[in-house]
Amino acid sequence: MSKTNIRKKRRSNRNLYPIYSSIGLDYMFYYGIKVLFLSQVKGITDAQIVLSTSFFSLFAIVTQIPLTILIHKIGKRKGLILGNLINAFSMFLVLICPNFTFFILEEFFSATATGIKAITEASILDLSIPKFNKKGEFYTKLKRNGYSKYCYMYATSTLLAGFLYNANPYIPIILCMGCCILATIISCSFKEIKEQQEEQKGYLLELKDNFKFIFKSNRLRPLLVMLGLIWGLRNLFDTYHVILLKEFNISATVIGIVLAVLQLNRGTMSKFAGKINTEFKNKTLTIMALMLTCSFLITGLVAILKINIMVLLMVILITGLISSGIEGIYQILNSKYLNNFSTSKMVSKIYGANTIMNNLLKMLVAFVGTLVLDNFNIKHTMIIVGMIFTAIVYLLYIYMKPRVGLKPDKYKPDDIKLNI
Repeated sequence: MSKTNIRKKRRSNRNLYPIYSSIGLDYMFYYGIKVLFLSQVKGITDAQIVLSTSFFSLFAIVTQIPLTILIHKIGKRKGLILGNLINAFSMFLVLICPNFTFFILEEFFSATATGIKAITEASILDLSIPKFNKKGEFYTKLKRNGYSKYCYMYATSTLLAGFLYNANPYIPIILCMGCCILATIISCSFKEIKEQQEEQKGYLLELKDNFKFIFKSNRLRPLLVMLGLIWGLRNLFDTYHVILLKEFNISATVIGIVLAVLQLNRGTMSKFAGKINTEFKNKTLTIMALMLTCSFLITGLVAILKINIMVLLMVILITGLISSGIEGIYQILNSKYLNNFSTSKMVSKIYGANTIMNNLLKMLVAFVGTLVLDNFNIKHTMIIVGMIFTAIVYLLYIYMKPRVGLKPDKYKPDDIKLNI
């Protein structure tokens, strides 16, 4: 392939990425009404909804390495198309879901699609940027641009979903499935930029060695754990947030408005990720995690005070803004940190390992969240969970301090050398 053709393909992919991101990064119309739909329409309990997150994460862990091998074999473009098709099928399963057991089956397909997309989306964008001194900054800029567009589209769909749910709860699910199909169509327009192919046997050995390095690295291991813990706490907080609003008989329309505001905030805060990282440096992730755990505590404490409903809504909105702002920053910094360890040859393995760790921590956080919610009401649950994970974040910070954010000459050679 000529250099001119490669440049054209890269330019085409970079132009298409923000368009694809606006509709294809995640489910539209769904998450804002997920808890309401599953509990009110499908009869699934709140604790089972939280528990389903653990199953999702377990499926994602089990399928991650096979999916990494599959994507290596079929290519990034075909992998992305496949991931979006499975997403559409997953939404169809939500439509016909009769009970919790069937919903777990849906979570398997959803986890598979998410695993494929987590690897292929990052890899396609990385391969679409030529190597130069400021590649990392350019990658972050493109990622931020696409992600902010996604947040605004997501906010609009969440707002509409609240109104549409009151008309017919199945309409948002059907629209979500339509968006997945549209994302599949858009992903067909990406160009495959081929990497140097290795023999399958050699690739499997290299994959094993790279994952071994990733999980043994004193730099990467604590970083991946903290990133995974933040991701798990964010997902749990989102679910608890909606359960709490439902407990106070807040309508789907109001929930949709609240969540839409949070999504707009997420898109806005993603633009400040670079500045925040520059300001707080290697303490950024710890501060983000502590702000999340404090959001659990504050929301739960205010909820048990039986204060005016408008004051409660205001507190829920504020803690929600904190949480959504953290997610906006997280999405950008997550890619930035991981790309610091990546080359085009290594990137899919790094992101694969990150997905495994994210889902492992998400599974553990959701499991703890389920156990507590099974024995306490949502108000006391948020306080207990907040206390537990505040202590865990502090211990993790102590563990990370001598391992992450050091000067280059302070690291051991094995922590810096990548097996590539």
